Amino acid sequence: MPPVVCPRCHTELEDKGDWWSGTTCECGNCKGILADKNWLESNMHQGDYLRLSKRVSTGSPAGILCPHCLTIRPRRPIEMTKFTVSPGRKSYEVDGCRKCGSMWFDQGELEPYEEGGDGDPSIVRSRNKKDPVESLGDPFPGNAALSIVDILTAILTGF
Repeated sequence: MPPVVCPRCHTELEDKGDWWSGTTCECGNCKGILADKNWLESNMHQGDYLRLSKRVSTGSPAGILCPHCLTIRPRRPIEMTKFTVSPGRKSYEVDGCRKCGSMWFDQGELEPYEEGGDGDPSIVRSRNKKDPVESLGDPFPGNAALSIVDILTAILTGF
């Protein structure tokens, strides 16, 4: 399979693991990140992932081709769509593919989702941190189950 190429600067992306099991590729030049659908589903909270994936289908033409689709179907490239997201107080334009579900994040656009902030819960689960919902407290110590009250509180407070 040919290399995955950056949609911005057209250099080869660095594979950050097994693409098909759900990882990311990063551009060593412009520092953009291409995340495939499996990685996004595995590393984002479900509700946030669903909101972002719906935005892909309603976005406007981005003017760039999906690097993943271009790699596996070079004769039938798919143009990505763009949409604006506002994690915290900043706005970013994210590009997504309607066909394969991959998303392109320019340099720094994925970081707010990974780190979160005050009043802005993280979308991406940190593998070294507890989920924000878990930090509310488990009504059944030693049990992974959360009560409906804890879940509703988490939704209403954003954590």
